[in-house]
Amino acid sequence: MPIKPLFIPDFFETDLARARRILNSWTSLKWLSSDEAEIVVRMIAQGIAEGRRYGLELAAECPTDGKNNLEALNDGRGAKSQL
Repeated sequence: MPIKPLFIPDFFETDLARARRILNSWTSLKWLSSDEAEIVVRMIAQGIAEGRRYGLELAAECPTDGKNNLEALNDGRGAKSQL
């Protein structure tokens, strides 16, 4: 029986806090009103949450046989050969 994915809300409070720190670091957006800034913060937090969700989806698709599956992509010359 397949495992049901965890419910992940749109974003967490930690995402909002991180988004507020990001917005505060963007000095070019200091002119925004508090309502506009909150909209931008929620957009940033949504992007953070979507990135997390995408990462979880990728992790769910990866084989879990305990091996380093990146070795299968290596052509024998090492990872630096692809640079």
